[in-house]
Amino acid sequence: MIAEAIAANPVIGSQQESVYRNALAGKDSAIFDNIIRPALVRADAAIETKRRMLDALTDKAKAQGNAKAGMEIFQNGKGACIACHVVGELGRDIGPNLSTIGSIRTERDLLESILFPSNTLARDHETHVFELAGARVVMGLVKSHAADGLIVVDMADNRQTIPHAEIVSDTILVDSLMPPGLDETLTERELIDLVAWLKSL
Repeated sequence: MIAEAIAANPVIGSQQESVYRNALAGKDSAIFDNIIRPALVRADAAIETKRRMLDALTDKAKAQGNAKAGMEIFQNGKGACIACHVVGELGRDIGPNLSTIGSIRTERDLLESILFPSNTLARDHETHVFELAGARVVMGLVKSHAADGLIVVDMADNRQTIPHAEIVSDTILVDSLMPPGLDETLTERELIDLVAWLKSL
């Protein structure tokens, strides 16, 4: 059942309750009440648990993190960091370049950006929703400004040029294009090793 698959998704908390209600409109209300709502409650509780663990994880990353193991986690694609970030010549240039991130961010900063990606958005990496002429909508990051329009990239690394004349409105979202919950794909050991490696850069 699709509702059970949604409830099991580690990033279920990345969407508002109304999104799931709308998706299940016309279905038995018990599906939302008995499957989706409890999962959302669990997701909220997990967020609070992460907040309480932040200091302890920071200390572990400093004292126990293995940078070499963290590099292997990035290179192997676990946690999906490499899908949107570049380190040296590795990765995809969608989110911020992490090649020298350790020189400007502490272990706590790095952990917070992984656990709560929308808390602090990197400058020039805000997600835009463009309404275009003809009722077309494009969502993504503005990578550059060109004479003929804006070059926008989405999460799938699809790039397109949007002519200035076609832009009806431009809304900047408060949420990061990076979804919350990606840390759930890592063990605690992997998480602190990844942070130790990022800090070493």
